[in-house]
Amino acid sequence: MFLLVALLAASPVALKAARMFDARTGAIVQPALVVVEGKRISRVGGAPPAGAQVIDLGDVTLLPGLIDAHTHLTFEAGPSWYRDTMDNLLRWPAEQAQYAAEYARRTLDAGFTTVRDLGSAEFLDLGLRNAIDSGAVPGPRMIVALSAIGSRGGHADLDPFPPHRVPPVEVERGVCNGPEECRAAVRWQIKYGANVVKFMASGGVLSLGDPVDNPQLTQAEMDAIVQEAHAWGRKAAAHCHGDAPARRAIQAGVDSIEHGTFLKPETLALMQRKGVFLVPGPVYDPAGPPPEKKFPPAILEKVLAATKAWPEMIRNAQKAGVRIAFGSDAGVGLHGKTNPDQLVWLVGWGFTPARALQSATVSAAQLLGVEAGSLEAGLLADVIAVPGDPLRDITAVQKVSFVMKEGQVYRRGPEPPAPARLALRAAHLFDSATGALVDGATVLIEGERIVAAGSGVQVPPDAQVIDLGDATLLPGLIDAHVHLTSESQDDFAKAYVEDVMMFPTERTLLGRMYALRTLQGGITTARVLGAADLTDYGLKRGIELGFAQGPRLLVAEHPIGSRGGHADGSPAPPAHLVPRGIAQGICAGADQCRDAVRWQLKYGADVIKLMISGGVLSLTDPVDVPQLTAEEAAAIIGEAHAWHRKAAAHCHGDEAAKVAIAAGVDSIEHGSFLKPETLAEMKRRGVVYVPTLMAAENVERRAKEDKLPPVIAEKALAAAGSLARTFQTAVKLGVTIGMGTDSGVSHHGFNAHEITLMVKNGMTAAQALQAATVVDARLLQMEDRIGKLAPGYLADVIAVPGNVLQDPSAVERASLVVKGGRVVKRP
Repeated sequence: MFLLVALLAASPVALKAARMFDARTGAIVQPALVVVEGKRISRVGGAPPAGAQVIDLGDVTLLPGLIDAHTHLTFEAGPSWYRDTMDNLLRWPAEQAQYAAEYARRTLDAGFTTVRDLGSAEFLDLGLRNAIDSGAVPGPRMIVALSAIGSRGGHADLDPFPPHRVPPVEVERGVCNGPEECRAAVRWQIKYGANVVKFMASGGVLSLGDPVDNPQLTQAEMDAIVQEAHAWGRKAAAHCHGDAPARRAIQAGVDSIEHGTFLKPETLALMQRKGVFLVPGPVYDPAGPPPEKKFPPAILEKVLAATKAWPEMIRNAQKAGVRIAFGSDAGVGLHGKTNPDQLVWLVGWGFTPARALQSATVSAAQLLGVEAGSLEAGLLADVIAVPGDPLRDITAVQKVSFVMKEGQVYRRGPEPPAPARLALRAAHLFDSATGALVDGATVLIEGERIVAAGSGVQVPPDAQVIDLGDATLLPGLIDAHVHLTSESQDDFAKAYVEDVMMFPTERTLLGRMYALRTLQGGITTARVLGAADLTDYGLKRGIELGFAQGPRLLVAEHPIGSRGGHADGSPAPPAHLVPRGIAQGICAGADQCRDAVRWQLKYGADVIKLMISGGVLSLTDPVDVPQLTAEEAAAIIGEAHAWHRKAAAHCHGDEAAKVAIAAGVDSIEHGSFLKPETLAEMKRRGVVYVPTLMAAENVERRAKEDKLPPVIAEKALAAAGSLARTFQTAVKLGVTIGMGTDSGVSHHGFNAHEITLMVKNGMTAAQALQAATVVDARLLQMEDRIGKLAPGYLADVIAVPGNVLQDPSAVERASLVVKGGRVVKRP
């Protein structure tokens, strides 16, 4: 797992090495010193300035961060075109965004600090770029095109699926006919944030229906596209294999020709005269074609033709003196591997190592218009290190050992392997089954499981030992109520507008940042009770695949509720905001509500959440009024149980709670206004109460500070004033209480504060800790895997200072977090 390493010392930072590549001259400079202040290079050469942090990298060569001028970071082809197509049809954007983030991480790890991403779908590249810019995910600086522009039936269009099965692509997604439509298509991409405009001048290799080299846009259409791009200050890149369409694009004033497979010498000479860049990727391996992939015959024929023609073109381009910028078309090949491999292969086709490196530094920087590509004062501090001298052995670029982007270190040597066995020692261990402490304890971990726990555990000599001293070991905490793909702000209006404008791809990636903070706060498992556009499911998949660090997740997707209720969103006019439907959880009547549940289950929900009462943070509904009928609630909960899912009811009001309890609900969330007799019925039926005290504390503060709209502030103060009393009554009555924070209403990562509040309001420390371990484990139907430090259980372990039963607030200061045997935070 990739870990971002930030330089903690104050500027400046001095990078020392045996050599440095001067991208302007193509020569090696010895020795090397690059001084970085903030995001930029302040000086090159000389001695380190006084007070600088010196990073001596030894016998390596410093290079500017490499630039790939043609990638597709939101996709990666596998060995079968058919499997790729199936995955593309089945995956939601929120899940594909998690793959994209992993591809970005691998690309940066390989030393590519800037990419130009030339074509994506469903705003995946936009979401990824924004998430990288915000620091939510590591990746290269991205210049994005959004949807490529092209003709109906061409390479920018979908493959020829029946239109009644796969909706056709229209102008806003890049497909145009005629100059004015094509001009409009450019404007659509720029509206949503495109930094560059890409158009499909010719057919493509990997599309099913079009010839590879035919012109797919008229001269007038290309003229309109390029003119419009330039009018908005954007460059235009033309996907083009064929010679005739290339000449049209050049006449239109295009800035770069991508691929150029079948270009003739006279066309290349024209490019040289007009200063048009050639981005020739994918660069073919001089040793021969790669292992054969499974393609339909029509595509395989085009692959063979392109493979045969490309070598002559690249030799002619060099002879003509065409300006060449490196671009790998990564996504067709493996991200993070094909990029450096193709740079090496350029040398096999006659490039000197220096020229190959310049194509991926100063030349690409000039094409992209970025302040990078050379190690010189004033430019962005993008610096990588490779072993030896790459001008003597270009394969050094395949062995990057150090990566800095804008003054932040993202890679410094290989990550050490995880130990086969891990022993955790501490003064105390919390036995969640009994609520007691065991003194002088050890937890022994092999792989992802605990093999021994308690006092007197024998530690094998090959185990790595972490001695935590005067600390308490606890099971990883469980939060039964979070919203990991969003986070409230004090400025309600700002948060509202940003929420409406944010695409799901960006939201699910921001969730990775929230998930990491939550995990480092000691929460190793969480139940996400509500999110839009399957952003919670996408985040869950990213964590499961190992692409992101976060708690183990169960997700509800869209909550189920009534029109106008807490599940329905804000009361904006339907002409302003698209109303939600059954698939988004809004139902009327038992049959519709049952169908709404099935929609969530179809797409992978682990739990069903229903909005049985009004909510605090919604603008129109009273907080305590029932919002579903008894028949609707019974249908929702019955359908959840039929699919072996539990049902969680968002509920503040007492009458609404009675409806949910009678219908067989498994947990009541919030419960601000519950009466003693209703709590007693919950105890009798075994319904778990998840009070979310943190959320009440947060909204009460914001209401008192006038940071909420008046209608919401009134509800917040009423709910917060009542919830503490309800909770205290529940404790006295012996209601089963689970730990849930409603995190997202408050900031993520501080979830353990809920335990402090539970103790403050009448629970013993042991009871509060059990709520966050064994009780929540049963609620989540995971009691055989999590919630205890016992042999056979997943190795979810945290350590907190001192004796946690004497100072339960210590859970807010976790010094060690282990999830599934992997150390994610340590002293």
